[in-house]
This record gives sequence, structure tokens and C-alpha cells, in this order.
Amino acid sequence: MRDADERDCVVVGGGPGGVVLAYLLARQGLRVTLLEARADFARRFRGDSLAPAVMDYLDALGLGEEVLARPHATADAFVWHSRLPGGGERAYRIADYSTSSTRHPHYVLVPQPEFLGMVTARAADLPGFRMELSARVNELVESDGRVVGVRYRAAGGDVREIRAPLVVGADGRFSQLRRLGGFETEELGAGLDILWFEVPRRPGDPDLSGLDYFAVPGRAIVALGQGATWQLGYVIPTGTVAQAREAGIGPVLELARDRMPWLGDRLDVLTAGDGRADGGGPGWVEPAFTDLTLLNVRITRLPSWYRPGLLLLGDAAHVISPVGGNGINIAIADAADAGNTLGPVLAGADPDELDRACAAFEVRRRAVSDVEQRAQVRAERGSLERMRRGDPRPVWILRLAAAVPAVARALGRRSASAIAIPPPSGAVLAGAEGARRDG
Repeated sequence: MRDADERDCVVVGGGPGGVVLAYLLARQGLRVTLLEARADFARRFRGDSLAPAVMDYLDALGLGEEVLARPHATADAFVWHSRLPGGGERAYRIADYSTSSTRHPHYVLVPQPEFLGMVTARAADLPGFRMELSARVNELVESDGRVVGVRYRAAGGDVREIRAPLVVGADGRFSQLRRLGGFETEELGAGLDILWFEVPRRPGDPDLSGLDYFAVPGRAIVALGQGATWQLGYVIPTGTVAQAREAGIGPVLELARDRMPWLGDRLDVLTAGDGRADGGGPGWVEPAFTDLTLLNVRITRLPSWYRPGLLLLGDAAHVISPVGGNGINIAIADAADAGNTLGPVLAGADPDELDRACAAFEVRRRAVSDVEQRAQVRAERGSLERMRRGDPRPVWILRLAAAVPAVARALGRRSASAIAIPPPSGAVLAGAEGARRDG
């Protein structure tokens, strides 16, 4: 093993929270290394719906236009479509985002690889930023009860060490840093899992809201509009993938064709397959489901996100259900808060001050994630109960919101702003030019 590298911060995990935090710290002139276990940012069926408040934040950083230059779609509302038992149809416009932001009155759906590539390309312009792909962290370096760095296996197979006053675990719902740090977890329960697949968009497709939920008695399918594709999610009760596998692809095709007949021959991909031979890697089910990706919906809470020298954020700290699409937004908001809070502290590298800053960060962000998680648990349990009863309608309070446009707009504003993303600090805003000039 070669000599340890010295940095101001190590961020482990190249998802949205990790790349944004690494960029913000490097923008303030800090030496930060981003370690990502994968060889690239290719991710399927990951969070890609950027809330209006996040788009406003990216505008403040000078990144908003770059996001919009990528292939994307917009969603101006969340619409629940019900096939009623008597045969009637009803569309409930539950959350209307049209008044959530002056410049971005909608969610922006951009493929996550595009977003991650854009942010890391910007970060690469800053002299303090380094990134290593295929870097698998396997050990924490500790001294006198503090985490002071990591050891990892690099792309070439050699073991390397980085020392830093702070290690940030932003490595997602199955966090290795969380495990290595000995953090306890509490499963809050989730009622639904989702089998995802995608089909191409075509000119002439219906002008859906972009965030659509189609329910019939006992079943449901989600449709997310993207720049070039539709992402479709077949909703099943948690733990019933074995039954879904036994039933085969037929029920998925039947529901998709019934609720979205305009997809036509695009659904043939589910029966034709694509020749994958990945041996059943993570998330993939039986060969009959080659084109379905199983997303196990989890909602996980941690009693603590911090121990001296090691801080967790995003799904590593609080697994957010994909239902509602705010997991990516809360992770970015975590990064925004951490960037504001930790930048000045890491510049001085006083351990006691760093501990206080991390503790204060956790208090602020836990208040946000706890509220979101409680709401998700209620929503998923309610949706599961209605699915089991064969009632395809949303709960009565959401039906009321849909019936009163002003309430739907208020619910949209609350949903889009619940992530509580702080504006970039003066140090962040001033830091980019200074970092480039110093470099």
C-alpha cells in the first residue's frame, strides 16, 4: 500500500448527494476526493425528478441552465387516474406545482447519469476536486476514537489510503460506510415494491402530467415522463415478487395495455427480452422478467448520523421511499446544508468545532427527513390497504385536494418545498471564482 493521501474531506458515494457536496466543498477551495464504487454513473430507475426548489438552488449556483440543456421532461402535477369499480374513469390532480416556483413551476425529470456527469464535470474544473471510480472502500482508518480516513481498493486492484478530518458517507440505501461505522438502523416499514421498466417516447404520445399513477381495483402502475422514455412501474405489495414471478409477465402487460393502450408495440420489449446474461445481478429477477427491475421500497431511520470524523447523509442516513420522488431532492438538500455548514469548519479543521457543526447539521436535516418518512409510511400503508380492498381511488383528503384547485396548488407548493433546501452560503457563491483563480 502506498503512502496515505492527505485531503480536507473524503466523500464516499457518487450519487446526487455525494457529487453535489463534493462540488460545493471544492468550490470553496477545499481539497476533496469523491470515491465511487461503480465504474461509471450508469444507473437505471434511480431518482431523477428535481423539485422546483432544487432547480432554483441550481440556478443560484449557475447550474440550472446546464441541467435544462440535457434531455429532460417536466411534470407540472401529480395525477392519480382511477378506473372505478362501476367502470367509470376519474383523474385526480392531487398536487399542482404551477405556483411552486416562478422560474421552475414543475419538477424537472432528467436522467440521473446526465445530472451526475454534469456536476462532476463542473467539479473537475476546480483544482481541489478529485474523483476515483471503481474505488471500493473496505475499511475506516481510526485514531483515538475518531475516524480519520478510509482505505479502499482502487480500479487497478491496489489498496490505497486517504486521510481527512471528515469522511462523508453518501453511498445510498445499502451504505457500506453505515455498516463500517457501526450505525444502527430502524426499519419503519413499507407496504409497496415496484417493478420498473422503460419504453421509448414517441411524437404524438398523450400529454400526461409527467408524474402519473394509474389504479384499477387491486392493481396500479406508475408512469414517469422523461426526455426520451417513459419509465413505468408495476406496483406490488412488499414481499410478493415470488407471486408476481409465478404469474409471469402477463399481468404487467395487461395493465399497461389497458391503462396506456397508445404504447402499442413498445410493450413487446417485455416479451422479446434483450439478451442480457448478467446472472441475476442486484435488482434483477427471473429471466422471464429480464426487462423488469425490482425496487425494494424501504424506509429506514437511524438513531444517529454522526460519529466523530464520520457523517452520513442522503439515503445512507435516512432511506426515503421513491414514492413521491423526493429522495433525490432531500439528498441534494442535505448536501446543500452540509456544504454551507462544513466548508468554513473544514478550512480550520478544529475537531471540536467540526463535531458541533456535524451535530447541528443532523438536527436540522433530521427534522426534514423524519417528517417525510412519517408521511411516506402513512401514504404507503393507506395505498396498500386500498389496493387490498379493491378501491382504486386516493384517500378522501387527496380527493378533496383534487376537487379544489387552490388546495391542489397549496399541496404542490408544500410537497415541492418540504425538502427545505437552504440557499447557497456566501462562501459557496463566492468560492467558485476564487477556487479557479487560486488554481
